[in-house]
Amino acid sequence: MVRTAKGKGIRSGPAVDQAGLRRILDKALRRITPDDEHVAAASKFVNQLNKELARRNILARAMVGGSTAKGTFLKGDHDVDVFVRFNNRVYKARSDELSDLLEGALPEGTERIHGSRDYFQAKRDGLLFEIVPVLSIAKAADAVNVTDASPLHVAYVLDRLKKRPRLAADIRLAKQFCKAAKVYGAESYINGFSGHVIDLLVFRYGGFIPLLNAVRSWRAPVVLDPEKHHKDPLFALDKAKRLGPLILVDPIQPTRNAAAALAQEKFDRFREAAASFLEKPALKFFTVEPLTPTRVKDEYAKRNGSFGVPTRLFLLESKPLEGKDDVVATKLLKAHERIVAQARRAGFDVLDEGFEYNRKARTAIHYYVFPAKALSVTEERAGPPVRAKKDAMRFREKHPNAYERKGRLYAKEKRAHRTPMSFLAAAVTDPYVKERVARIRKA
Repeated sequence: MVRTAKGKGIRSGPAVDQAGLRRILDKALRRITPDDEHVAAASKFVNQLNKELARRNILARAMVGGSTAKGTFLKGDHDVDVFVRFNNRVYKARSDELSDLLEGALPEGTERIHGSRDYFQAKRDGLLFEIVPVLSIAKAADAVNVTDASPLHVAYVLDRLKKRPRLAADIRLAKQFCKAAKVYGAESYINGFSGHVIDLLVFRYGGFIPLLNAVRSWRAPVVLDPEKHHKDPLFALDKAKRLGPLILVDPIQPTRNAAAALAQEKFDRFREAAASFLEKPALKFFTVEPLTPTRVKDEYAKRNGSFGVPTRLFLLESKPLEGKDDVVATKLLKAHERIVAQARRAGFDVLDEGFEYNRKARTAIHYYVFPAKALSVTEERAGPPVRAKKDAMRFREKHPNAYERKGRLYAKEKRAHRTPMSFLAAAVTDPYVKERVARIRKA
């Protein structure tokens, strides 16, 4: 059974059956709690790697990291973080060589990924291992590279779970809830809540339900400093680190906003999902449903009457270029944003739009809702102020029928596209879009 923290009883909508709510949480937890095979496979990989490091006389030890080490990973998760901690005294001056030293000890078929310090990916026993070389440090201030502090985050979480072990289940529920709400993941094509941020939020509020009760009342910016490092975090942090809707001072690295990647749209969506669940709890809030053409069409059919004008839905499917998911999916998102921006620039009212990348299928869905009515044959193009004589002269040369209004020149131009279909057919051939997708076509 899922239990709330002492003194933090389940609080939700007034008509909610508390026993029913607990049954929903218990059922969700049974669905998302994995068996021991994941941990066994991770331990086997790390043991083999440590033997190879010792054989090569490399003074480093591999350890399982991330949610696998914390015991908060979800059923169906196949990614395992492995940190290879190099002796700080021996290798600190050779920090830029760690990736090269580690590469030789890794199994055949391992792929090297470029980053601030190169790391590696290897597939074994149905799992994707992400192997990160780090310096073995005792405090974050000793880090040479940002990744060096990662094992310290794991230690922080384990220490708190040792004191309150039941919160591991709450972290699992919070992760799954965020996945279902499409707000999980700090990758740049998602800009949501990272697993680390969810850990900290569950600790800060004392459980999953207390977290949701707090979230539905959030108003940006929300400022949280779990370890009370600063008297005034907004004053203490750099301006660039306090621009988002959630400022969460990292317990291990007090100068860092752990939630810096979070976008306002994901912050708002989390608040809405929390309020909806607490008002009417249901298992569906823990069910991840990938965006598909059928789902988009169904949702569009439900909402179509709410736009106020006749509309049309357009669906595109894209395939990413070769490369790391975070990088290539971000390129697909940029292509989507380009199409939206260009549509508005061309005079179209984009009533709704959306994008979702499916890592397993390695495809993305793009959708756009436009008014059904075609645009006018011509559009008005604003020119320079009349007083800018040289610019005004050039504008008149280009537009012989230019006219003046309130001290500025204007001209009528024939539109390149009057219908969304015509516009989208051209938009997918835009060089900016084509450089960022392997393929994009009607879904």
